[in-house]
Amino acid sequence: MERLAIGADAQTFVGLPAKVGHLFFAAGTVLPETSHAEDEVSFILSGVLKARSGGQDCLLVGGDVSFIPAGELHSAEVLEDLTLSYVLLSRPVSAGSE
Repeated sequence: MERLAIGADAQTFVGLPAKVGHLFFAAGTVLPETSHAEDEVSFILSGVLKARSGGQDCLLVGGDVSFIPAGELHSAEVLEDLTLSYVLLSRPVSAGSE
């Protein structure tokens, strides 16, 4: 078993192509549109977030879990102070695409 202490900096598992992290955003923070090569799973620990991903809007609150597929454009506005933990999962590279 691997144990990572989730702090302000992203941590990387050795046995799994994944990074984990823990973030805090103050109310009023606007997270600009972005995408990344990894699948993202976020665990909303507290607060409220108005998120937009894949052309759809969603209100996320403490206790919610979200999934954003690799490459999907996403953005958000923090409506109440927000604390979340996330996992970025790298997709396997298929043979012949290296």
